[in-house]
Amino acid sequence: MDKFQEKLSALHEWEIRAVLNDLLKMADYSTTKREGEERILGEGIMKLWNDRMEEARKRRMEDEELQSGIHLVFSLSDAGALKVTLSEIGKRRENKVLAFNDLFSIGPILHLDKLEGQQRRMLWLMERFSDYHLNSVINQEHQIGQMIETIARIPEHKSITIWCGDNAHDQVGMRFALYLLREREQPVRIVNVSEICKEMPLYIEEQVPPYAQGLIVIDIYREIVKRYNDIMLVEPSRRRRYELEWLEISGQAHMLRLWQDGEIKGSGVDELDGVILGAITKLHEEKNGGGFVKAGSVVNKVFEISNQLVGFQFIEYRIWTLISDGILAFKGLPGAMHQYSIRIL
Repeated sequence: MDKFQEKLSALHEWEIRAVLNDLLKMADYSTTKREGEERILGEGIMKLWNDRMEEARKRRMEDEELQSGIHLVFSLSDAGALKVTLSEIGKRRENKVLAFNDLFSIGPILHLDKLEGQQRRMLWLMERFSDYHLNSVINQEHQIGQMIETIARIPEHKSITIWCGDNAHDQVGMRFALYLLREREQPVRIVNVSEICKEMPLYIEEQVPPYAQGLIVIDIYREIVKRYNDIMLVEPSRRRRYELEWLEISGQAHMLRLWQDGEIKGSGVDELDGVILGAITKLHEEKNGGGFVKAGSVVNKVFEISNQLVGFQFIEYRIWTLISDGILAFKGLPGAMHQYSIRIL
């Protein structure tokens, strides 16, 4: 069995699902179309499957009965960090973490609560990002449509905590989540980690609080998670304001959203092109010369300069647009940022 465990651990989750699906199809076929030992083996596999499914169902029911709080975040990495931290402070079992796997700072978001809006958004993203479809297939339970259904099933008696930072992605996501909860009266908290960090000595000295959860020092993040229950519930009037802001923002034609001066600002997709060119120039200055610089270094420098959460894929998409427009040149192998370099023509 050890050799199987080793091979399974080397597979991605979607690959394991595919293998399991094929095995179950073969077992089901054997129970209905075969005889003798092959049929007995098929029946044994199907019984084992049904037993495991029943055990999993019972465990989920037990966990859901214990869970009094629902936490909502807007990336899988934030979800992982929150789960680990809740486990470290002994509060994992009574809290469930739900996560969107999307980037609300880019792309169309009109009528995102409806299938037509989701399809429009998916088409826009697929046209620009080659691996978007694969990521959506792998993480289906975290996609917008599935998450809308999951949120709708949250029992009324459970409190909801929405985690966000001072970036357009989280802020748009938070407003979307509150819009989905507009008919619900259950208590909701909003934990803005950037605002909390402004009160922390470390970030008071730096005067630049982290704009995303992944940028927070681990010890400080743990303290924030320990204290989230101390945050006041969102008042009905404030919830309603966020719901209306969602309708306003989602109705705009902008395909890029930035966080500026405490507000979500709709922009054209080329808004950060100047920052990209500035990042290349800055990297040239740091290396005391011109020439080509690694694309990955440029992307990192753009985030460092802009303090915006728009995703590395979006910045790379803009880099290739600038290359196509004759503003940038590249050398190397396209496809992975560490394999090619760029410079200003």
